[in-house]
Amino acid sequence: MVSLALFFHVQHATGSVAIAGAATGASSLTGALSAAPRGKIVDRYGQTIPLYVMTPLYTASNILLGLFAHSPVTAIGLSLLNGACAPPINMSIRPLWKDIVGEDRVRSAYGLDSSHMNAVALIGPVIATLLAVHVDTALALYAVAASMAVGGLLLAFNPHSRNWQPEHRPEGEETLFRSPAMRLMALEGIAMGFGAGFIQIGIPALATLTGDRAAAGPMVSIMGVGSIIGTIWAGAKAKDIAPLKGLRASVLLYAIALMPIAFVPIGPWMGLVLLVSSTVVGPAQVFYLETVDLVLPRGSPVAALGTLWMIEGTAAALAQAIGGNVSEVVSPQLTLLLGSIIVFLSPIIFTIGMRTVLRSAA
Repeated sequence: MVSLALFFHVQHATGSVAIAGAATGASSLTGALSAAPRGKIVDRYGQTIPLYVMTPLYTASNILLGLFAHSPVTAIGLSLLNGACAPPINMSIRPLWKDIVGEDRVRSAYGLDSSHMNAVALIGPVIATLLAVHVDTALALYAVAASMAVGGLLLAFNPHSRNWQPEHRPEGEETLFRSPAMRLMALEGIAMGFGAGFIQIGIPALATLTGDRAAAGPMVSIMGVGSIIGTIWAGAKAKDIAPLKGLRASVLLYAIALMPIAFVPIGPWMGLVLLVSSTVVGPAQVFYLETVDLVLPRGSPVAALGTLWMIEGTAAALAQAIGGNVSEVVSPQLTLLLGSIIVFLSPIIFTIGMRTVLRSAA
């Protein structure tokens, strides 16, 4: 919900799509930049204390945005705070699955986890859009605050989370970016982050500038439907596919399916493009986690994923900020076109990796 809620509220409060894009990008940027430090804190101190501290802070930041984001300075400043204090929920959940289900069922667990998040994400954008368009834009941000408060505290009190012990780091183990495999995964994250960022901001910008803001929520929700289908298939049926081969195939099909996005109007045709593209990229969520598990340095399960998300999220945030301006100055279709072109770099990078430093996952 958060990106749409933030975009619609800032656009309503300031009257500018560009400022709304900059604020959305600012939140994503600090969320991305703080992901690695937050992951390192969890790897060192466990999950409970970071969740206790960051969940209330994030909740408060959304409330402050709803109350005070009436100028470019306050909107962007509070958005920076919003991203910086996001609780490390997704990063913390991932390493729990091995303890809960065992090594032989991790792919199914990742598929269940991803499809569950996508199912909830299917509802979230619709709620955010309905609240922002038909009730009050600030109320959408308050709904985000309430949702994160409930989710963060549920995880903080969960016994698996409270009992989780940070993984021991062996003597002499290489750091994250001394690993060629992690450097290549980071490079792919930059490419996919830029592509995703342009798409994420291009859709609500197109809806706003064509006078149909209410269409943005259903478009994002359609992506959730496809992702659910793809992740369920990967978790249940793709048991004999090597993680990296599955990952490369999924992102390649995604890039191909996304090609028409800039040339179709928002509505049924765009919905079809988003449904097909999100379905074929859905399995990538599962294969990506497995690939990271196979190539990350020991002793840093949360920090490694947090660092990759930091890099990808930073790229996405920059793309959102740029895309908001491109949409307003030129056209949202150009923003969508840039995103659809850039995502083709992802399968190219993974093809190089299969032949060089990612062979253990291929």
